[in-house]
Amino acid sequence: MKIRFRGGAIAAALLLSVVAACGGGGGDSGDSDRALRVAAVSDASSLDPIRGNAGTDHVLIYPLYDTLISYDKGLEAQPGLAESWEQKSPTELTLKLREGVKFHDGEPFNAEAVVYNFERAKGEGSNIQADLASVDSVTADDEYTVTYKLSAPDASLLLVLADRAGMMVSPKAAEAAGGDLSTKPVGAGGWEFVEWKRGSVIKVKRYADYWDKDAERVSAINFNIIPDPKTRVTSLRSGQQDVVMDVSPSDADGLEKASGVAVSDTPRVNVNQVYLNRDSEELGDPQVRKALSLAIDREALLKSAYFGRGSVANGALPSDYWAAPPESVKSEFNPDEAKKLLAAAGETDLTFDMIVNADSATVRVAEILKQQWSDVGVTVNIKPLEIVQGTSDYFNDRKSPAYLSQWTGRPDPAMTYRLLFSDEGYFNTSDQWTPGLEEALEKSDVSTEPDERKPGFDEAAEAVFADTSFFPLVFGNSIVGLSEDVDGFEGNLLGKPKFIGVTLG
Repeated sequence: MKIRFRGGAIAAALLLSVVAACGGGGGDSGDSDRALRVAAVSDASSLDPIRGNAGTDHVLIYPLYDTLISYDKGLEAQPGLAESWEQKSPTELTLKLREGVKFHDGEPFNAEAVVYNFERAKGEGSNIQADLASVDSVTADDEYTVTYKLSAPDASLLLVLADRAGMMVSPKAAEAAGGDLSTKPVGAGGWEFVEWKRGSVIKVKRYADYWDKDAERVSAINFNIIPDPKTRVTSLRSGQQDVVMDVSPSDADGLEKASGVAVSDTPRVNVNQVYLNRDSEELGDPQVRKALSLAIDREALLKSAYFGRGSVANGALPSDYWAAPPESVKSEFNPDEAKKLLAAAGETDLTFDMIVNADSATVRVAEILKQQWSDVGVTVNIKPLEIVQGTSDYFNDRKSPAYLSQWTGRPDPAMTYRLLFSDEGYFNTSDQWTPGLEEALEKSDVSTEPDERKPGFDEAAEAVFADTSFFPLVFGNSIVGLSEDVDGFEGNLLGKPKFIGVTLG
């Protein structure tokens, strides 16, 4: 992890863990009384973990909901609300739950609550059914033991439970809210809900009965919704914010030179990409999709739009990750071949709409893509929308064949492939498997050992590449701005901090 300070401490590696299983040794001494002010990129799509549809939600809801399984900064599984686990067979996972945990409404967390949350996640209105597709049932073996019973081996399940499917809500609160906790979240996290002013701020306060009494926690967190990247940075420099998420690469150099602030710049599995509806009239032909991909100069994008802070994306996972695509999967820039493929497909005057996140950095990327596609005779109509509206228009209402945004990553690589490219994946508007992918992922489930799973993921990457199921662009670094009052911040490969361990000086 790289953190640079000016006007305060010199560069340092901040070693406090953010996982819920580990204590910070300071209990409730995270600060005096002031709230930690966090400038967030986007408002929440929902505060209910099963109903949200934006990857940017995680930073806002992790404080409210502890997960069954946690993870360290390298995405290795760690204890969470489950203190231990055992894989009794390839189709059975047993979790031993922590005792003495309470939800924010005072209700006990136990095996029956886990069963309730599973059935809720598999039910109507849930956006995460694909995450648990392999699970047939969950049984309460005793008050603090549950067993997940699978229809087929699924090596990703452990880390699936470190994401939305593992965020436990109070059954009593969910029932009282008619099954929808979108505006009345009740979890078992380190902070409890206070207020949500849509488009403005989400406020949480330290939960007094949190199970981990040793965890360092600030007294409160105010997530201030500031979509414009330059405004976020300005607010940090002026002392109005303590933490600024997703600093734009164009602003990072200047912020590193500023007094009294730090910049955390770390790699992550977040990929900037163009989502594609492969069932659309405009982009249904894989030959056309291949042509459009070949027309993209990703090196130029990395240099001009991301200022070199990141790496070119060949697939859904970065090259230095254990499940990275094989060398056979490589994004190429070949506009001449792109023109030939378009001509062969009879699409010499192709025009299509593309929804784009309305922040200035993403619009800049869209304008570069527009020019590159224009060079091969393709016209794209850019439709800038705020993130929550854009995700709704694209994923729910299918109003456009393409969407320029980002995939914020998931703890296990199989989750990424299933959510993006399976027939039940919420983020796959084509509603069809990428050819060959289902069989490849079955091979990745033969073991929980990374080395034994890797061949299956290689085949998965090759299947997605052959079909051109999406346009991966750039893996942008996680760049976070910090005031000199903030201590204990640590990033992770997801670029989604949980704020356990963070203190205010």
